[in-house]
Amino acid sequence: MTIAKDGLVKRMRSIAVPLMLMLVIMAIPIQLTKAQAKEITFNVGWAAAVIDTLNPTAMTQMDGGAYNIAHAIYDTLVRSDTNGNPVPDLAESWTYKNATTVELKLAKNAKWHDGQPFSADDVVFSINLFLAHKEFTFLKNTVKTIKSVSASDKYTVQINLKGPDSSFLAFRLIGVFILPKHLWERVANYTTFANPNPVGTGPFKFVRWGGPNTFVEFTANKEYFLGPPNVDRLVFIYFTSYSALALAIQSGEIDYAGPLFSPAVVPTLTSTLGVQVISRPDQRYYYFCFNFYEKGAANPALRDKNVRIALSHAINKPELVTAVWSGYATSQHTVIPVSLGDWVNPKITAYEFNLDRAAKMLDDAGYRVGADGVRVNSKGVRLSFKIEVPSNYAQEYRSAQIIANLWKQIGVEATPQLVDVGTLADRVMDWKHDTFIWVWSAGTGIDPDPFLNMFQGSEAMPAPNPGFNDCGFSNSTFDKLYEQQIQEVDPVKRKAIIWRMQEILHQEAVYVPLYDPLAVQAIRSDRFTGVQPGNIPPLNQFSTNNLLLSVKPILVSPQTTTVVTTTMAPSGIGVETMGGIAVAIVVLAAAVFIVTRKRITQEKP
Repeated sequence: MTIAKDGLVKRMRSIAVPLMLMLVIMAIPIQLTKAQAKEITFNVGWAAAVIDTLNPTAMTQMDGGAYNIAHAIYDTLVRSDTNGNPVPDLAESWTYKNATTVELKLAKNAKWHDGQPFSADDVVFSINLFLAHKEFTFLKNTVKTIKSVSASDKYTVQINLKGPDSSFLAFRLIGVFILPKHLWERVANYTTFANPNPVGTGPFKFVRWGGPNTFVEFTANKEYFLGPPNVDRLVFIYFTSYSALALAIQSGEIDYAGPLFSPAVVPTLTSTLGVQVISRPDQRYYYFCFNFYEKGAANPALRDKNVRIALSHAINKPELVTAVWSGYATSQHTVIPVSLGDWVNPKITAYEFNLDRAAKMLDDAGYRVGADGVRVNSKGVRLSFKIEVPSNYAQEYRSAQIIANLWKQIGVEATPQLVDVGTLADRVMDWKHDTFIWVWSAGTGIDPDPFLNMFQGSEAMPAPNPGFNDCGFSNSTFDKLYEQQIQEVDPVKRKAIIWRMQEILHQEAVYVPLYDPLAVQAIRSDRFTGVQPGNIPPLNQFSTNNLLLSVKPILVSPQTTTVVTTTMAPSGIGVETMGGIAVAIVVLAAAVFIVTRKRITQEKP
């Protein structure tokens, strides 16, 4: 009997010990599978231009936030990669048949969010729609060089241009949102259409919108033709200030934040555990705008070029870069951001900061200092202006205060005012502003056209169909040069034309370009990874899909930092059930092991 008992004990021990070890090993992936099974949400915080419409045809030049939303839902024919180069989207490939004819082969596996197939008919419908409606403030510029479009077959489109367009792929096509013909052909009034349930072919499907400047929620398009996103849900959240945005990324309320943090918060962000700061050159610049539109409601003194030049001499750009951006920016002297390299005319320098010269020029223009210290001319026009700034642009408000203090020293009254972004956009489009500080952003880093097209005379239009022009500049020589640079395919010759255009804008003191800051953004690196390297900031109103498609979660257990394994529960048995079974078996094995040890102890001599 002793031999039999010993054999039994050995067999039980031989079973129990490996079983316990196996189950201890299994317990980790079972626990992590519970975390893996949870729905993954990527929360993006945005604190810049407004998110005020779901309708691509209603977007204006002020709706940078709305562009992000549109790119999540809709696709374009061509998109920008992380270096600003055109890459396939709904168009798998393209071929120039000649200088003015482009043939595009379309994706055959794309479909609309409602299940309907995508085809060339949708492309032809969308482009013809944009061509027919000049009131589409943003979209009309994306198709302005297109003469006609036709479908050769179900997945081939031919676009005929009015003339050669050097920026057609790199600038225009990335903004041509393709709309579903079967839905939009029923719309009666396009620009007033709320588009309450937008349907696109994009990587995310619309779920709900909290209203203007709140949040937009999406679910992943698991059948996306370029491959499904790595997250299940996406939420874009609008913030009215960068301070609130910084607190949200630090607390973990959001997972990504941008597009442009102040350098003042960088030390705080970098010292926050689990937060990674991403800093890249930006395709944008901040500028001081004078409104001298002849039909506008601004102070008429601004229609005098000499007054604008004098005021330009009274702005100290190096002081703004140091005091406002703590050196995280470069002084800007022309309307092409310094990040665009050779397209920037190096011969253009800033109007020298010289208060005495500025005062002398205002004297010569007929403006004398009055009893209240403010200059006035013989017609009673006082040099008194509002400097309006978007309410969430704290740095630019500080810039406005510095400028106002400098102008006061030469007898010019300036009143900085923070204005709600939407309200300011409406005032600008209605030509009711005097001056303001805002930003121009192109979204891609390879073509200068987006920084020039707004200065065309045709873009200076009164409401209700305003263009991109926000200063009122109109110059026939500039307009001719603009058309020439579009059609010039020789880069050297095109650069010479663009340099000349910059000279004209500088001589006319159209804007005072202020500075070109670095784009400082942040990600919760303890939860997400996958941000691609490149020259374009990841969160960008024209190429954010690169971020949304590449970002992926770091799958870890809530209880440990162990990376999630690929062990899955057997089909038909839930994770909770498997966990319960595992615990029960571990307890049973432990009991068997204890009993056998007890028996061994009892049977020892």
